[in-house]
Amino acid sequence: MSTLDLNSLKRDYEQNGFVVIRGFLDASELEELRNRAIPLAKSIITGQQASGGKYRNQLKSLQHYDKWFQRQLDEGKHRGLMEHLMSSEVVGASAAWFDRPEGESQGLEPHVDALSSYWGADAGATIWYALDPVDVGNGCLHYLRHSHKTSYPPLIPIPGIDCSSEQAVAAVLDPGDAVIHNALTVHWSGGNTTGAPRRAVSYFYFSTTAYAVHQQHKRFSNDK
Repeated sequence: MSTLDLNSLKRDYEQNGFVVIRGFLDASELEELRNRAIPLAKSIITGQQASGGKYRNQLKSLQHYDKWFQRQLDEGKHRGLMEHLMSSEVVGASAAWFDRPEGESQGLEPHVDALSSYWGADAGATIWYALDPVDVGNGCLHYLRHSHKTSYPPLIPIPGIDCSSEQAVAAVLDPGDAVIHNALTVHWSGGNTTGAPRRAVSYFYFSTTAYAVHQQHKRFSNDK
């Protein structure tokens, strides 16, 4: 990966609500992430199935199963970039696994990550690493440009989103590429109509301000 143009990345992130970074992980970093994430996800899913749990294509809080993911949240190479883009110190909330197996026709409808009404513009951001080639055929993420600047009802799916709009962008990625999106950016993904896997790992961060608000609302909810 060549030296990042941080100012250009921040300008695009603030304008569009997301930014793609090509080749963010080198070959050894990508291999390490794959070797950590793929066996762990298989183990968790096998345990869920054995206990009668329903298979899900998304697994949150990988850091609770493997402290390597906690270290990535705390000091991964992306953390400084997240702080730069968010103009804030950050708090790592969750490492997550995403899959869209072959033949999985159901994608995710338009939504934002910060669903609660109390979030501000600096709620948080996610960095999403592709472990496989990702395109429209196997269910890549799509983003609606500038949508982080609009308030939407806390619903999934968000009503009235035109997925064929000129502002809709497909995040076509190669392994080791990353896409970072604002927690208020509308995004969605399609099903997997190919024979190719579509696996990814993400890390979600609060801004310190948003984290304090989140903790306050948790305490308030628990006191009820």
